[in-house]
Amino acid sequence: MPSIVALDIETTGLDPYRDEIIEIGAVRFNGKRVEDEWTTLIKPRQPIPPFITQLTGISNEMVYKAPEIQEVIQEFADFVGNSPILGQNIQFDLSFLQRNRILQNNQVIDTYELASVLMPTAGRYNLSALGQALGIILPGDAHRALYDAQLTTAVYQALVQRAMQLPLERIAEFVRLSEPFDWGASYVFQSILKNRAYEPVKAGEKSHILTSQVLHPFDNGIPLEPAGQITPLDPEEVSALLEYGGPFSAYFAGYEQRQQQVEMLRAVTKAISDGRHLMVEAGTGTGKSFAYLIPAALWSIQNGMRVVISTNTINLQDQLINKDVPDLAAALNLDLRATVLKGRSNYLCPQRLLAMRQRGPDTVEEMRVLAKILVWLDEGGNGDRNQINLNGPIEREVWMRLSAENEGCKQEKCLSKLGGVCPFYQSRRAAESSHIVIVNHALLLADVATGNRVLPEYEYLIIDEGHHLESAVTSSLSFEVNQADLFRMLKELGGTNTGVLGHIERLLMGKINPAEGAALNQAVVRQTDLNFRLEHDITSFFKSLDLFLQEQREGRPVGAYGQQERITPATRTQPAWTEVEIAWDAASETFKLLLNLLTQLIKSLGTYSDSSDNDLEDSLGNLSNVFRRLSETHQQMASMVTDSNTDSIYWVEVKPNRNQLSLNIAPLHIGPLMEKYLWLEKTSVIVTSATLTANGEFDYLRNRLFASDADELALGSPFDYETAALLYITDDIPEPANASAYQRSLEHTVRSLAVATSGRMLVLFTSYAQLKKTSASIGPFLADHGIQVYEQGEGASASSLLENFKASEKAVLLGTRSFWEGVDIPGEALSVLVITRLPFDVPSDPIIAARSETFEDPFNEYSLPEAILRFRQGFGRLIRTESDRGIAVVLDKRILTKRYGRMFIESLPECTRRVGKMSDLPGQAQRWLNI
Repeated sequence: MPSIVALDIETTGLDPYRDEIIEIGAVRFNGKRVEDEWTTLIKPRQPIPPFITQLTGISNEMVYKAPEIQEVIQEFADFVGNSPILGQNIQFDLSFLQRNRILQNNQVIDTYELASVLMPTAGRYNLSALGQALGIILPGDAHRALYDAQLTTAVYQALVQRAMQLPLERIAEFVRLSEPFDWGASYVFQSILKNRAYEPVKAGEKSHILTSQVLHPFDNGIPLEPAGQITPLDPEEVSALLEYGGPFSAYFAGYEQRQQQVEMLRAVTKAISDGRHLMVEAGTGTGKSFAYLIPAALWSIQNGMRVVISTNTINLQDQLINKDVPDLAAALNLDLRATVLKGRSNYLCPQRLLAMRQRGPDTVEEMRVLAKILVWLDEGGNGDRNQINLNGPIEREVWMRLSAENEGCKQEKCLSKLGGVCPFYQSRRAAESSHIVIVNHALLLADVATGNRVLPEYEYLIIDEGHHLESAVTSSLSFEVNQADLFRMLKELGGTNTGVLGHIERLLMGKINPAEGAALNQAVVRQTDLNFRLEHDITSFFKSLDLFLQEQREGRPVGAYGQQERITPATRTQPAWTEVEIAWDAASETFKLLLNLLTQLIKSLGTYSDSSDNDLEDSLGNLSNVFRRLSETHQQMASMVTDSNTDSIYWVEVKPNRNQLSLNIAPLHIGPLMEKYLWLEKTSVIVTSATLTANGEFDYLRNRLFASDADELALGSPFDYETAALLYITDDIPEPANASAYQRSLEHTVRSLAVATSGRMLVLFTSYAQLKKTSASIGPFLADHGIQVYEQGEGASASSLLENFKASEKAVLLGTRSFWEGVDIPGEALSVLVITRLPFDVPSDPIIAARSETFEDPFNEYSLPEAILRFRQGFGRLIRTESDRGIAVVLDKRILTKRYGRMFIESLPECTRRVGKMSDLPGQAQRWLNI
């Protein structure tokens, strides 16, 4: 085999046309033998930004006497020669290097592409994460070019070993399907296939492997049937299970009975048995999941009536299904069946997978995702997308084309064709035989609003993380479209020789008579013409919207936060909106012609829907899906421009920096949906969370969720907050309205506090712009003190940021909205929590503004309760176990100076409270934490 050269570069930034190379490193190797290495620093023509120096350790002083790129580039090209070149996201390196007219024709290998396929469930695919996942430890400085080239070499060698373990028929399939593409993983699979050419490929699998040989059917048991007579539970008997000497204390080592948990369990037991609705707030440490799981399980087993549990986060779903339910079943010796059920798009469709394998992928992204899925299934994947890492929007879009998101698919037809291997129908059958079915909030309301197409029948519902219900359902029932989305749908639809229509025409031309073929061709030609016409009309429509937005901002450029313009009845009376309506009328007319022609075409093609040709059947299903999405898009756009609904919120938005214009629609209220489909229809609905009350009352969420008849119970935390938590409020920090002075004080306070406590700090912001500004200010200073700053939004996922933060001895984590809750960092890793500002929503946000208009006193009835709930969630990040000890700092003077401030303070548990100067804070923190 030829030698390979692994390479890496460090640069002043990410733009190959503006930024420059500051270091090159390369390793030539053959198999496991390293033949030579090459590296040099390079003097750029621009200063190295501080964040690059912080990342790489390369400073302007270090490159001052280094050669310029022209002096060394030919030597580097000679070192590489004609060898295949290897890199992590190699196209980034090549975008800089090929500007110097080198490495134009070398074969390219990308460890990112290889890892994406061979490690389908990996959490991250950056180089350091891959090295860690593969157990590779190298001496040297990470983020230096030669080190990264060495690590790339080691990662590649480990990945090749994995690739060699794949079945030969799988490797042969990858080679065949990737032939049309310049794919960064092809070289490895081609080499392995060549080396294993003596091995026979299994008979019948040279071209295609039947999906049923990858996914296997299984029996989900007998559907759950209600008992003839309902038998209520005895709250005293159920609560006795938690007493010392009971089954729970016998099963769990170090078991401690918590009175709050017992009270909640009794209330839930009574609500289920009596057919009552209940709202119950249970503080951190209560153990609320067992408090509702025990009565839910006992009720369902005793009466044959399933209980649905709805959560907001995947983390809680995983905890329930993988830990809490198995522990409960083991502790009480129950034959308890539980399953997690998700929306159709979360499951792989075997039929669509088989069709793509038969016809072959159309793009490199489709090739990568297809190969990733097949390796995942070989390794025991069950077809649930949450098991696999779909990295970025393009991969998620490919998944959608392979998912069970085909409303026209029927269970009977799927069973007859595929013998029960469909993951969606397997999950549906599992849910029908389960005592407990776990879903998320979005699916819960989407299901009931569309006629129970996913969930089996149920009468008993428990909603955990209930404070999120409104936002989750609002998000799931919202609509957004931009010009690129529309063009993508039209491209997917296609016409003569392109898209799904072109593919259907090619498949049918050899199977139908000439007259039918001519009619089909004529329809597709007409369709193609309408596609082009609609693209033109849509472009004109979006231009008119853009001009309207320019007029609203009086010609000023789009600001750093973008632009959001609500479309209200008053908006539609403005002269500038008339041009939008005129442009829409033209687009809508073409849209209707296109949809009418599609309707006729789909009807005429319906006779082939039961075809034995998997590719044709899948293509017809794809055509129906595109039609459904186009129809919905037309309906929603028409609603926004001319036919508005008083129950909806409409706005046009321009995203900052990208200037991408989108149309958005969201429901004004979800309460009526809750009332109609849950409170009035279900026998018992229980809503629980650690934060349901604002200022000690349930009124706010009760009104938002239309829960007028629900009983209520508020339980405190079993933790001793007075001993564990210090709430420190600074009284000399400028108010946020004095932006520059406030920002300077904030930065100074965070810096000095972080040094005093050696990091171990989470700082919560309400503005990403302020987070970025603070990070840039405190980062270099804290780095000099050995404290790493982790910043939300710098490419890493929230989970990876948390992992890095927990693993660091001295670190500060800066987060915005998603870090105010759901973050669980027990122990000393998080000892200091800083709340920079009281978390009020932005009043100009279209959803906030529209909902505010429905209140007589918007601030006190809406904005304030929302902010208090979020404030309580943020504070809840600090104390996660009985042994935790920490300090929460509020850097917003309004909590002292405004009348509403006391409501925030009084909403917190009874902790130790102090008001003091910013300068006293570091010392106070050290004494509280015994540093």
